[in-house]
Amino acid sequence: MKIIKKINKSLDYWPNQLALMAFFVLFIITQTIAFRIFSVEKENEFLQVKEEAINTKNQLESAINFSHNAVKIISFLVENDLEEKNFESVSKDLLEKNKFIDALQLVKGSTITKTYPLLGNEATIGYNIFSDKQHEKAALEAVKKDKLFFEGPLNLVQGGIGIIGRQPIYKKNKLWGFSAIIIKQKTFLNAIGLNDTGSKNRFDFQLVEKNDTTKDKFLFKNKTNFNKGIIYKTFISSGEWYLYVKLKDPQHLNRASIFGFFGLALSIIIAFFIRQLAEQPIKLKRLVAEKTKDLEKLNRILDNRAKELSSTNKELEYFAYIISHDLQEPLRMISSFLSLLEKKYNDLLDEKGKKYIFFAVDGAKRMKTIILDILEFSRAGKYNEEPVEINVNDLVEEIIGYHKNAIKNRNVIIQYNNLPTIFCYKSPIIQIFQNLISNAIKYSKEDGDIIIQIDPFKADKNTWGFAVKDNGIGIEEKYFEKIFILFQRLLTREQDSGNGMGLAIVKKIIENLGGKIWVESTVNQGSTFYFTIAKKIV
Repeated sequence: MKIIKKINKSLDYWPNQLALMAFFVLFIITQTIAFRIFSVEKENEFLQVKEEAINTKNQLESAINFSHNAVKIISFLVENDLEEKNFESVSKDLLEKNKFIDALQLVKGSTITKTYPLLGNEATIGYNIFSDKQHEKAALEAVKKDKLFFEGPLNLVQGGIGIIGRQPIYKKNKLWGFSAIIIKQKTFLNAIGLNDTGSKNRFDFQLVEKNDTTKDKFLFKNKTNFNKGIIYKTFISSGEWYLYVKLKDPQHLNRASIFGFFGLALSIIIAFFIRQLAEQPIKLKRLVAEKTKDLEKLNRILDNRAKELSSTNKELEYFAYIISHDLQEPLRMISSFLSLLEKKYNDLLDEKGKKYIFFAVDGAKRMKTIILDILEFSRAGKYNEEPVEINVNDLVEEIIGYHKNAIKNRNVIIQYNNLPTIFCYKSPIIQIFQNLISNAIKYSKEDGDIIIQIDPFKADKNTWGFAVKDNGIGIEEKYFEKIFILFQRLLTREQDSGNGMGLAIVKKIIENLGGKIWVESTVNQGSTFYFTIAKKIV
């Protein structure tokens, strides 16, 4: 009674009611899906078995069809009284041409008079097929159907197991006897691609006569139960056989059971969480009733934190403003006053003092450059212009104009041809090529001509591809990714100015344009920067 009262009390608790309801709903849904998986998978496996049975049946019937011409030719010899002279030679020729037949026979009346080859089949000569009720029945069935009819599998008189096909022969409208073919078990199995156990891949097979299901008349030596499981049964009329095909290891139940188990587990877990969620308002109500003062204190703390957060956000916005505007002014002043100091007290300063002033001015300039580069990086990907058609050949020519002096002084050769016309924002495209060409000039070898080659390449149907190749100092493979990161400068030559921002900005621009950039390089041989740009600008 106490247990029942405890259960009733537990069920009166509405979070438990909600959780129980959710569990049953989810359980029914998941088990319905599991049953559907069971049905679909079972149907699929049945279709696989059916397909395998039909294929095997077709192979079997194809093999049997080779026998029809053989027995008709032997029958023709008898009908024209040619069997005595020509049986052996014709039979030899037929067997050489037909690998699915092991022997040919003539049965006059009910007695076997000729067999080819005779070697190994001597016991068949003079054998009365009507002495065995099963043989007699099969022979009369062939007469009734007036066509080639197969008997077996059976124990052959000459030894072994095989099947026998008999074609009735008529002379002067009277039954003369039969022309017969013998197909041994091994030949028969080779024809349908099975071993003597009737097993292949995922399937078991069995072949039995229509009216004889005793195990000693089964063709295949296996103990498979063909009365249960995923089975397909088909009829082969040539010998009135049933072909059984069974799936060895059906998985439909396992798959459905696994899903059903996980569905049960999922139902329990979700029901548990629903109960937990349903209990939260109740727990909160209890906490409010018991801890009103604590909650008020907590609310005050939260209000203070919200104000602090708001203040912090304003300070961050103000800091961004300082970075973009005010921070540059002190740097300018520092640089200006240091320059004035150098001019005014130039005679009083020694070489070390002048060097210190130079380093301070240079540091201020570098700081200003870094600030401008950071601002430029933050603005990368934000455009106020509209996309237009850009002839990249003209754009490169325009950039060459920017570098006219450097090109003239450093013997720079820029080669380009057949660059496409693209639809994009012009300013970022200029910035990309400007940066890559500038880097190629900046990081060139100190002697010899600087050769820069710009070519298009096939990327995919949705992007344009460009390659900028130089014969400069090259890059070690371990730095291929690092050069696209902010403030990463791999060289420290004094004449190579920069803060390691250029390629990071280029990478951000290209990614905002729906493309990507990468480099291939060999030290002291040069580098090739590949990049793509989306053809369709969103």
